[in-house]
Amino acid sequence: MSTSSTEDLSAPNRGAGGSEEPEPIDLLGYLRNLGRHWLAGLITAVVVAALLLGYGALKGSDTVGSTWARAHVMVTLPDPRTDAQSRVLAQSVQYVMATYVAVDDNQQILQQTAKNLGDGTSVETLRASTSAFWGGGGQIIALYATGTDLQQAEKRANAYAQAFVSESAKFMPAPVKGLSPSTLTLVQQAGASPSNPSAQAGGSKTALLKSPIVSVVIAIVVGAAVMAGAELVSSRRRRD
Repeated sequence: MSTSSTEDLSAPNRGAGGSEEPEPIDLLGYLRNLGRHWLAGLITAVVVAALLLGYGALKGSDTVGSTWARAHVMVTLPDPRTDAQSRVLAQSVQYVMATYVAVDDNQQILQQTAKNLGDGTSVETLRASTSAFWGGGGQIIALYATGTDLQQAEKRANAYAQAFVSESAKFMPAPVKGLSPSTLTLVQQAGASPSNPSAQAGGSKTALLKSPIVSVVIAIVVGAAVMAGAELVSSRRRRD
């Protein structure tokens, strides 16, 4: 037998392109090896869960709540002096209303809301529990607030609406150059309400961080990630 034939027989299996065939992935073996690091994953999961649950308990005394209340304010545009201003105002209603809704978490408004309440509620709690919504058409803005019960929610919504009316007038620009700014009027005191139709409104901003179930799920994910990282380091050492 020739030398070349011997080399062909002793060479590893090669594909059509001349490269070695990839080894099959041993998923079961990987999971078995991953299990060796269960202690590190368990410790990490316990620590993360404790931290998240502790955070939720710490915030529990200053709770956002899940009971909704709503007040209404009306935006009155300035009177135009010319036909041109009248046309511009008519075209800018949607922009003006959207601009007011966009400042629903303005620091100045929230600080005044906290002062109006006078019960020690923090600005961060109000940031999570208050929101604004305009459904399009008309010039009425709904101002929402959540609380641990209806009485607290209504109190927050009224304080928020009062602050929204007084403070937004201090920084909102005139809708048309040369005219006075729009004026806001509280037209309906707070009452029980369904939740804000806006998907990002109210208690959803922080509620997930306070949920025990979410805390446990996050802890498990982090623990699994630590186990995977430990196995990756170990496998590299074994290859070396």
